[in-house]
Amino acid sequence: MILNVDLKSIQYAAIKNKGEKKMPKKVATLLLITLLCLVGLTACTGASAGTSDLTKGKTAEQIAEEAFDKWYGLANYDMSMEIYMKTSVGAEDTEMTMKSDATLFQNPLKMKMTANVTIPMLEPQTMTFEQYMLTENEKMTIYQQVDGVWQKMVIDDPATMELMQMDPKDNLKLFMDSLKKAEILAEEKIEQTNTVKLELVASSEVFGRIMEQTAGNPLGINEGLFGPAILAQIGDLKYTLWIDKATLNVIKGQMNLSENIRNLGAALAAEQDMPAELQEMFSSMEFVVDYTVMNHNNAQDFTVPEEAKRAREIVMNE
Repeated sequence: MILNVDLKSIQYAAIKNKGEKKMPKKVATLLLITLLCLVGLTACTGASAGTSDLTKGKTAEQIAEEAFDKWYGLANYDMSMEIYMKTSVGAEDTEMTMKSDATLFQNPLKMKMTANVTIPMLEPQTMTFEQYMLTENEKMTIYQQVDGVWQKMVIDDPATMELMQMDPKDNLKLFMDSLKKAEILAEEKIEQTNTVKLELVASSEVFGRIMEQTAGNPLGINEGLFGPAILAQIGDLKYTLWIDKATLNVIKGQMNLSENIRNLGAALAAEQDMPAELQEMFSSMEFVVDYTVMNHNNAQDFTVPEEAKRAREIVMNE
């Protein structure tokens, strides 16, 4: 799932009716980090069917690979996600919570998402987004509503489109080739579903490979800022999954990226002239992503609202 909330739109919403006062730089940085960490984050799930145990006798790595393989076979699904971020600069704490619900169809790719972002230090504290993303005619079109104002963005960057149309088997290989450890932690019941809880640890190399694939994409990633030497210092990625024993569907996931973000800040500070305020922001970062996915192959279809189609088109690098 690729979340493409335009930072200029966020800033517009944050300063509306506030004259020319701009969003604090550290808040914009927090939002950019959020988007970077969400690139490529997807999962799948569904309710248990029957009482069979498809995880029996399998290693954690085998279970994970089969679950991810099943994910890529889905035609559609629904996902809810919550991202929590907190950092401190001096005596001031900055928190941000993003809660979103999305419906995604995979071939051809199209997505509908609604999200609420809460940042207590801003006024208003909550911003609401609605977004539709479609791929057609070798282009990606994004319709986005921020506090009642619709925008349209068309992306025809070849690198981005190649990423979006990447063979799922290549995505699976990228993750599994970077996997350093897979462990079964426990068996847990989530509502009426019997699950096995896994912890996966992927090498920091996976960050470099993701950045290679997303270079030049609409998130505006600066390739010079996050070079291989920087990415190599991010540290291992820990990923917790709850997998339905009866179906091998992933029904819940969590990523705690706090340590990775702190490592990133330390690496940037060591190699670049980073302001002390940003160094402190990175060093105190908390960043946790939780998600659940429902209705595998049973998501409700949707259409783009007519008012969205009439929206003014904006250029991503304006």
